[in-house]
Amino acid sequence: MATKYLPDADHVVRHISSQLLERDGDDQVIGCFPQAFELRPGEKYLSASWLEFFDGTRQERLKQTAAACGKVREVRPRHGFAMGNVGVIKEACATFNQKLRIIHEPNENPAYTAVRSYKSDELELLELLASEAWSDVVEAKAYL
Repeated sequence: MATKYLPDADHVVRHISSQLLERDGDDQVIGCFPQAFELRPGEKYLSASWLEFFDGTRQERLKQTAAACGKVREVRPRHGFAMGNVGVIKEACATFNQKLRIIHEPNENPAYTAVRSYKSDELELLELLASEAWSDVVEAKAYL
């Protein structure tokens, strides 16, 4: 399957480990820490999944996204998924002089998406992504 640039109106979903999720006093997920968007040493791009690759309601798409992520990595109930609008993510990064390319690059996960031309060396950018651009965060257990 050929790669495709995602439309600005679509959404990407990033798998978040439990230690990078922010929880309230009742142990409910309320967001994620900025480090959830930090590239690991040696990484050249940020990994995500394309929500609109799948059909159905938002809930159905998230279930399919969780299953697709589970093909390439372990997704546990206390993990989370952060959802962000492609256009908003690109705008946030543009304020830090980054012109992103968000590209559908299917692999074992048919919805796999790479956020390319991304640099995570600005804490302010990571905070902006966590608090605004990618701030719709849910716990994985509802979608497994």
